[in-house]
Amino acid sequence: MRLRADRTLVRLEVFAVEDTSAQVCWASLPPGPVRLEAAGRAVEIETRPGPGSVVLDGLPAGERLTLQVSGAIDSGGAPLAERSFTTLPPPPGALLGRFAAITDLHIGDTKFGILPTRKESGPAEAHPQRSLRAALAEAVDWGAELVVAKGDLTRSGRARQFDGVAGLLGAAGVPVHVVLGNHDVGPRAADPTAAFERTGVHYDPQPSAVDLDGIRLVFGHSSVPGRTPGRIDAHQRARLAQLVGEAAGPAWLAMHHYPQPLPFRTTKPAGLRSQDADPLFEALRDANPNTMVTTGHSHRHRLHRRRGVLVAETGSTKDYPGTWTGYSVYEGAIRQVVRRIAEPSVLAWTERTRSTALGVWGPYAAGRFEDRCFTELWS
Repeated sequence: MRLRADRTLVRLEVFAVEDTSAQVCWASLPPGPVRLEAAGRAVEIETRPGPGSVVLDGLPAGERLTLQVSGAIDSGGAPLAERSFTTLPPPPGALLGRFAAITDLHIGDTKFGILPTRKESGPAEAHPQRSLRAALAEAVDWGAELVVAKGDLTRSGRARQFDGVAGLLGAAGVPVHVVLGNHDVGPRAADPTAAFERTGVHYDPQPSAVDLDGIRLVFGHSSVPGRTPGRIDAHQRARLAQLVGEAAGPAWLAMHHYPQPLPFRTTKPAGLRSQDADPLFEALRDANPNTMVTTGHSHRHRLHRRRGVLVAETGSTKDYPGTWTGYSVYEGAIRQVVRRIAEPSVLAWTERTRSTALGVWGPYAAGRFEDRCFTELWS
């Protein structure tokens, strides 16, 4: 296919895949009608200035496919671009359920980044609130039966910020469980218990768990009042190992801080020191080898293993790329998909934040494709 050069087509990519679906995102497409097609499944849209996103459903699983972008058929169908991608293979066993996770909501923030700092003006509702509202709606529409918020719910833990985030989370339409991040336990932070109780959000300051069909979700608390780095002491380590060990099957642990590889900080912000992380992950592995850990704090997407345990860091709802994460639980596996929040005003804002940190933030925060979308087979 001969492609027509068009400078209005900017950063077109397949951002996320599952076994039978793909999310396509772009910073800009040519104005007018555009057709996006892969494996005979097509979506036709009328583009608007700026970024956008569509989802292609009904794709063949586990196959290398080509996304073809062209003008709409009734407008001549001129080819514009092609992108190759591969759908994930179908997981073993039956689908048992779906849940979602979000992190680093930062209700109360008004800007993001340095060199340059991005600040929004105009919308009546601030970008953290819009991002959270859209993330919840999209995750529930995707099929999430429960949502976990992994900390930094607020900018500084003020009572009005907790009231705001509790109201938004409580309106999700599905159960919501939360853990706190370092921003939520800073100097002069309020106790959020009453705000969460009023809106039906599940919050327990002690390690806790909830059982879903095929998996146990466990909630840990790595945040230390008044400090940015995290901590898991011996008492909590033993309790978390007990909770994953008592699961009838696989376990999924959510906490705010990611594990650092060394005793000292190598990246910002500081996470969980190796002195705390290594004993924790060894205890989790020994208690239940089918355990996955997911964190926030770094605002980036990264997948790695620590002492044999899979660790997935996921990004913030409110800055580039602006995401929520879906988990599909199968009899023999769990599948993670990270999708960008597609609501137009949110997408426009998160695209603006991509260029901060002298342009490094965009690729750093997005991570590799395989950091975001994957299937973990249980042993």
